[in-house]
Amino acid sequence: MKTNWLWDSRLEENDVRKILKDANDPRFDIYAEKLFSRVSDPRMAFSIIDKIIFCKKWPNIKKRIKKDRRLEDRVIFWQTIYEQVHEGLKGCGIKLREPREVKIPSERMKLARQIRSMRMKSGYTQEDIAKKLGTVQQYISKIENGHENLSVDALTRIADVLGKGLIIKLK
Repeated sequence: MKTNWLWDSRLEENDVRKILKDANDPRFDIYAEKLFSRVSDPRMAFSIIDKIIFCKKWPNIKKRIKKDRRLEDRVIFWQTIYEQVHEGLKGCGIKLREPREVKIPSERMKLARQIRSMRMKSGYTQEDIAKKLGTVQQYISKIENGHENLSVDALTRIADVLGKGLIIKLK
């Protein structure tokens, strides 16, 4: 006997299928969680939800399913399917990640350039500064590229490592 995966839903399956075709629908995550926590047949699941949408939304769906510890096997199963589908789409040249356009404030870029310039004049590498700060080189790179919004405490520590003082002006 086949059990309907929407046994506790007030919506008909056709209505849910429409929701699962639109990843922007506010109910999408709820019904995607139901689908992937209750269905073990990838063919059936992918007849309802597009593989590209599945790959883009899987991290959110997985978080929701993981809330129920009894469904850990289901998460492992669908994670394996996700990895296979993701590789297949990637092999076909389909990009799943949208490039993020980050607007970095000019003040932060100016500060980032100053920090980089001072580091280089001092003869330090990013790795050297990272060790002195007790962090990793990637963090220093993010600072110098303007991708890290620094606190006053972090700026003070960087200034100390570089043998400089910190002056903050408010205009």
